[in-house]
Amino acid sequence: MQTDIESALIGISHLAERLGLSRRTIHRILAKGELPSIQIGRRRLIRLSDVRSWLSGCETPTPGANATKLSRRFVEQTASR
Repeated sequence: MQTDIESALIGISHLAERLGLSRRTIHRILAKGELPSIQIGRRRLIRLSDVRSWLSGCETPTPGANATKLSRRFVEQTASR
């Protein structure tokens, strides 16, 4: 059973899988400082609320923009948890 804090955080591999991106891409986003993260030991975790905020900032009014699809997919997957 997950605690509230565990369900509010996501690892890099799980985030990459949910967004359909590579782990390397997620690492690049973190390295640029575009998305904040927490490091506990060797594990780097990201707050789901930060992911949602970051994705909403990525949305563009361009029809068919990739960020909008990623945002919808992520919200749908986290809502089903």
